[in-house]
Amino acid sequence: MVNQLNTMICKRINNEQGVTGLETAIILIAFVVVASVFAFTVLSTGIFSAERGKETAHAGLKGARSSMALKGSVIANGITSKNLSLADSAWTGSTNVTSTADTTDKKEGSSSADLSIDTNFTTGLLAYDDLSATVDLSSIDSVRMWVKYGTTTASGDIELILDDTAGCGSSLENIDLPVLVGSEWKLVTLSITDNSDMAAIKCVGLNLTTDDGNQTLNVDQVIAQGQATTILVTVTNTLEGEPIDISEPSDSNANGLSDSDSTHSLILTYTDKNQVVSDVYWTKTFVGANDSDELLESGEKAQLTVTLSGLSGSYPVIGDTKWDIEVRPEDGGTMVVQRTMPDLIDLVMNLN
Repeated sequence: MVNQLNTMICKRINNEQGVTGLETAIILIAFVVVASVFAFTVLSTGIFSAERGKETAHAGLKGARSSMALKGSVIANGITSKNLSLADSAWTGSTNVTSTADTTDKKEGSSSADLSIDTNFTTGLLAYDDLSATVDLSSIDSVRMWVKYGTTTASGDIELILDDTAGCGSSLENIDLPVLVGSEWKLVTLSITDNSDMAAIKCVGLNLTTDDGNQTLNVDQVIAQGQATTILVTVTNTLEGEPIDISEPSDSNANGLSDSDSTHSLILTYTDKNQVVSDVYWTKTFVGANDSDELLESGEKAQLTVTLSGLSGSYPVIGDTKWDIEVRPEDGGTMVVQRTMPDLIDLVMNLN
């Protein structure tokens, strides 16, 4: 029994097992193939990433070199405010309306025009003020005035009259005053609907459309507001880079907006708190040396004159207006010019 057990242990100890050379070769080849595939994948991914990175870098460089930069000052041209009636003396009242110069209840200057309305007055022309000389409002879009009425009104109960004849007998336009709170002064801004026939305004007046009985109306400082008409921006291209097409747009109907079928590629958009106007009309003038083509190239400067007549007539660019103009070429980055108008609009204004 013991001998049999020893014999079995010896056989077990001497039973050595291994693999053949063929099996080893197969395993080695498998490892080499897997490693090769992995290495190829990593290499391909690296090359692809490098190419994408290269393309991104070139695209970024092209974009930067196709962008514009502001050069020098931003200039605005404008129309100054024009006095229609300072109301420092009494207006001419209609029948059953007594007009006096009120030196106590006023907002500016020495007095306001005080209109005492009798109960026998119903509706119609309350009073008017003939101008000492005609005033051209053909390029002005709004009128500002102080007004106070004895009772609360609805919009349109009182109208401002603009007329090119003395006595306001043939009104060119009746402009609705907004809601007024009874016995409180209010500074109102009124939009002129059509100023094409207002080259020689001779009279301003007030019209009452609702019979409110015995009331008192005060008016002070009726002024046609000055406004900016054009904005001048001088631009150049950045990094002495790619030429930028600055072919001018067309404006066949002269409405201040580029024609929809215009082939220009440089788009200018005007924005303020009241409006966004896309593709406003503009013209260009090269400043200094240039090669007389339509491209803004390295070393060249161009002055863009932005026309503001395409903006809403209800929101002209008056004093203290903050605005943006976005200049967007076909390629490259967008340039944004942001400025605030001075309180007093002048013929020429440096906005820096």
